[in-house]
Amino acid sequence: MSETPTDRFIETLGLIYQSEGAPRIAGMILALLLMSDRPMSLAEIAGRLGISKASASTNTRLLERRGMASKTRGGGRQDFWEADPDPQSRVLPALAERFRGHARAVQGVARTFPPEEEAKRAKIARFAAFYDDSAEFLDAWSARLTAMADPSPETN
Repeated sequence: MSETPTDRFIETLGLIYQSEGAPRIAGMILALLLMSDRPMSLAEIAGRLGISKASASTNTRLLERRGMASKTRGGGRQDFWEADPDPQSRVLPALAERFRGHARAVQGVARTFPPEEEAKRAKIARFAAFYDDSAEFLDAWSARLTAMADPSPETN
């Protein structure tokens, strides 16, 4: 059986998702939907990937919550799924928001240190600043990528 580039992409994205702590199947479904010329039903997704329909349903809903895929109505009562046409554009803002949350959590801990433990509080505050600065960097990077992708003419 020969493996196509599409098969390799599906497997690779699955492994990337898995290495990031997400379900491997979610990454495989996203790759499959990205490669598809049309929305796919859960039965089609499950059949193509050799997974259960329940697993396909659980993981497509995960992708939907992350803004990577959306459900569309097909014929009859069956739902169909499609990938966001540019799902990578959601990665940087999501990372920035996670880092902002980490910063808030660490800042909350830093505020609990008593005055006599100022050195420890300062170390933790620097760690929180790392998360804040990273979130700002990710936001700026996302804005830059969005601007580069938007070919709208500028007014002079």
